Amino acid sequence: MRWRPAGCAAGLAVGAALAALGAAELALRLFAPQALLHDPDAFLPDPNLGARLKPGFADRVVTTEFSSTWAINVDGYRGPRAGSRGPADLRVVTLGDSFTFGYGVEEEQAWPRQLERLLDEGSGPSAAGVEVLNLGVGGYGTWQEAAWLEEKAPSLKPDLVVLGFYVGNDPADNARAARAARASHDGGEGGATPAEAGGSRTERLKRWLGSRVHLYALVSTRGDELLVRLGLRQLVYPFEMEILRPRETPEVSEAWRSTQPALTRLAVFSRRTGTPVMVVVIPMKHQVSEPVWRRLVAHYAGEWDRDRPQRLMRDMLGVEGLEEIDLLEGLRQEAAREPNVPLYWARDQHWSAAGHAAAARLIAGGLRKGILADRLRGSGSE
Repeated sequence: MRWRPAGCAAGLAVGAALAALGAAELALRLFAPQALLHDPDAFLPDPNLGARLKPGFADRVVTTEFSSTWAINVDGYRGPRAGSRGPADLRVVTLGDSFTFGYGVEEEQAWPRQLERLLDEGSGPSAAGVEVLNLGVGGYGTWQEAAWLEEKAPSLKPDLVVLGFYVGNDPADNARAARAARASHDGGEGGATPAEAGGSRTERLKRWLGSRVHLYALVSTRGDELLVRLGLRQLVYPFEMEILRPRETPEVSEAWRSTQPALTRLAVFSRRTGTPVMVVVIPMKHQVSEPVWRRLVAHYAGEWDRDRPQRLMRDMLGVEGLEEIDLLEGLRQEAAREPNVPLYWARDQHWSAAGHAAAARLIAGGLRKGILADRLRGSGSE
């Protein structure tokens, strides 16, 4: 019976620890609430897309760097719903991941809404009115975006599709989508699932804790900052550096191989529907910012080819006959011209409001000079 005192002592210790943790959590909630991740609550599982935004979801997403309101309309995307159209109106559907959705900024600051204003302002007196719809979804890769486009195009009937391709993780997302599709096929379930919903169990648990437990948010944030200062944590996600190596790793090779068929799917959609598809190539922060690049090169050993993803994308899009707007050089010039106005958040990898504004200007300029030149000019305006 000797185990009873020991068991009681262990139980008391566990109870005391849980009580202390509960008290700490309550104190944080009352006196020092932490920035929680609200985005896991914004998604619903989907058999075709992996996950989709929850219609009607609304919340204020707060981090240590920024806060913004997420409002998902009843059709499942951010911003205003598609309106009624006149015969001369121009409807642009934008697709992409969190860079297109506008993670970290308000809906009106994200590049799709700013693009709408710029195209309207730049059109001639008899040109079309412009409507830009933001179908960006954080975490999507090109496979999911193509499937999302195929689902929504019959009802939205876009005149132009503009797809944002983030070189930092879209190729890796496409590799995961391809693996999930093969697993679905091998399992005999018929249809291919474009992506694994939610990541690994560990990642889902971390996101769940980060979205609900203030003590976890405090410890994880402070611990992350300490590890970075001690040089014990990667400054960027590993893939965001591996993709810049002149000699591809097997992981990077698989990612690019999986991306080409996704681009083919977009090209097939464009030819089948007669809808032009423009691909906007979005660079990583360390491709744009010289100070960030110097810091990373000093931290990571190896040889690097900083512009390699853009060259590969240019070749792949050329094979498919898809047009592109490459933002790399334009954003570099913008960063050099206004060094005190960061285009990306300091800790986060996403664009700030200034980054979205710069991207919208570059995209609008590319569209006005290219695919939309005649449509925006309007007959008789020049």
